[in-house]
Amino acid sequence: MEDANLNIILLGVGLGSTILIIAMMILFKALSKGKKETRNKLDRYKERFSERAQLKGEQTRAVRMMQRQTGLAGTITDLLPRKDLIQKRLAKAGIKIDLSRYAILSAALGLLGIVGIIATGGSPLLGLFAGIIMGVGLPHMIVSRRMKKRMATFTKQFPEAMELIVRGLKSGLPVNECIANVAQELPAPTGIEFQNITDSMRIGKQLEEALWETADRLDTPDFKFFVISLVVQRETGGNLGETLGNLATILRQRQAMKLKIKALSSEAKASAWIMGLLPFIMLSLIMTMNYDYGIVLFTHPTAILAGIGALIWMGIGILIMSKMISFEV
Repeated sequence: MEDANLNIILLGVGLGSTILIIAMMILFKALSKGKKETRNKLDRYKERFSERAQLKGEQTRAVRMMQRQTGLAGTITDLLPRKDLIQKRLAKAGIKIDLSRYAILSAALGLLGIVGIIATGGSPLLGLFAGIIMGVGLPHMIVSRRMKKRMATFTKQFPEAMELIVRGLKSGLPVNECIANVAQELPAPTGIEFQNITDSMRIGKQLEEALWETADRLDTPDFKFFVISLVVQRETGGNLGETLGNLATILRQRQAMKLKIKALSSEAKASAWIMGLLPFIMLSLIMTMNYDYGIVLFTHPTAILAGIGALIWMGIGILIMSKMISFEV
């Protein structure tokens, strides 16, 4: 009788989990539909106007692959999955570090997590789980936070950069000189990115190629709109200053809308933070008040599995809430 009840419970849990996973997939697809449409439009424009840049980019990539690292650094770098994506994320975050050093730091953090849990009396399974979180999740989270912070600063400064370009064009300066002025006048990260464009043109690259390389690295819609407007205007003619001025006005309006959405969604974000931190706060209180009772969660195999399952489901819930309050403007 007990076995039958257990089978019914397991069946119900399995069906409920399947329904929840399907609902999550449908929700994520609906929430990311607008973002995918915008990205697809930008990619179509890029394919239309950057064939030459893509060809030269392939040649540059081939030269870079011929100059691969050798020795221990090359061996460690080869162990990293999706090295191109990691390198792109580091460049977007403004972190100047080799892939080999990134791999060594990640491995050191993972070993530190494993040794720390085992040294405090935890089981090897929990230590392995903590090592994966610290070795893979923690570096990824740090880079993601740097990326978001840097891109938020760039997006805030970008309309001012476009207004500097517009004023330079109205005074009779060429586009190359206007971009160089932005690199000198604005602080990081906008000034650094425009300085990279200027440096690329000085070594012989075309303006369109340098712009598309920066657009690929930054991967922000605002800069891609700027590149598309500039490339189309250079091919078809017209008043480039007026076009960029209108685009700067639109970008400022988008920023105002983002701030309004941020204010309206602040309550939901506070709820997500409270729900995410409350279990860890309660666990800390239990460990402080009754250590023998709380340490069971880290030593008993069933409690460890239950804790890992709870962390996974809590992470899924926080991810759903973050997607629900994240709007693409």
